[in-house]
Amino acid sequence: MQLPAVLIPAYMPDEKLIQLVTELKEYGFADLIVVDDGGGPAYATIFDQCASQGCTVLHHGINMGKGRALKTGINHYLVRAGARNGLITADADGQHTPDDIRRIAEGMAEHPDALVLGVRQFTGNVPLRSRFGNTITKRLFALINGETITDTQTGLRGLPDCHAELFLSLSGERYEYEMNMLLSVRPHEIKVLQVPIETIYIEGNKSSHFNTIVDSFRIYRLLLAFALSSLFAALVDYAVFIAVSLIFPGKLLAAVVSARVVSSLVNYLVNQNLVFRNRQAARTTLVRYYLLVVAVMLSSYGLIHLLSNVIGINLYVSKLIADISLYFVSFFMQRDYVYRSRQSRNETEKPS
Repeated sequence: MQLPAVLIPAYMPDEKLIQLVTELKEYGFADLIVVDDGGGPAYATIFDQCASQGCTVLHHGINMGKGRALKTGINHYLVRAGARNGLITADADGQHTPDDIRRIAEGMAEHPDALVLGVRQFTGNVPLRSRFGNTITKRLFALINGETITDTQTGLRGLPDCHAELFLSLSGERYEYEMNMLLSVRPHEIKVLQVPIETIYIEGNKSSHFNTIVDSFRIYRLLLAFALSSLFAALVDYAVFIAVSLIFPGKLLAAVVSARVVSSLVNYLVNQNLVFRNRQAARTTLVRYYLLVVAVMLSSYGLIHLLSNVIGINLYVSKLIADISLYFVSFFMQRDYVYRSRQSRNETEKPS
């Protein structure tokens, strides 16, 4: 088996980086790319030792973030001469063992078109912030994306050559870049293979440069984009509904239809380009989206009529009740029907 290249972004690394490089060489990984993410002269010796072992060492003049370091390495991999056998990204802090990196290489050989993720099982002595953070992110990701990724924050990933250019083009300079990579899977019909790996935290993971507040916000703002876009569309919908119902009293159907036509266009444009990011097959998604809009609109009209005219609840309160009830229906239908790729698959290897 021809082994992939291994890309290691490193910011202020210690001897564990040298140990990892040495062991990877012993395992047969000859193509190693290390990115110095602007740690400064104090860390030059460590990177010099990596270079002396045959690593390609790329340097940032200042710290630019993990996402930028990964893209620097991917860009180098794509533009250089020579054969390509895929690219594995691994962390420099000792959390990824050569055995697990080898398992990622084997998964890539068996599934050459898949994004291969080394997923931790989070058993044993796991720092509370890591266990809690992954649990929250995993569940939010599953809610938003409709796919279950056991470890959304894993830095051990096998990138297939067929998708390397796509991954290089993604936005994000720091830890949010890795979340962007996962969010690109659905719209681009990329298969995901999850490979169980060891869960290793050295000294409580104190060497991690992950800022719990700042970097978590960067990640979660991507996952909450749908909720915000839907809230904005709901405000537009409600404003138009009130305006039309005041101008044309008693014309409930006209108010519902006018509000939904305007708000649906706003919601579609935001979700298409910012949330679900399915810019491919736009015509197909537009047709599916407006079939859903019509179904929700008729359901909304029926609920408002029932609540206001039959039960006797205030018209505007009825509107709120109906729209809140249908919000979740609309969300799951957009996620699983309107923007869903039929070919995307998510598989998990059983632990050996």
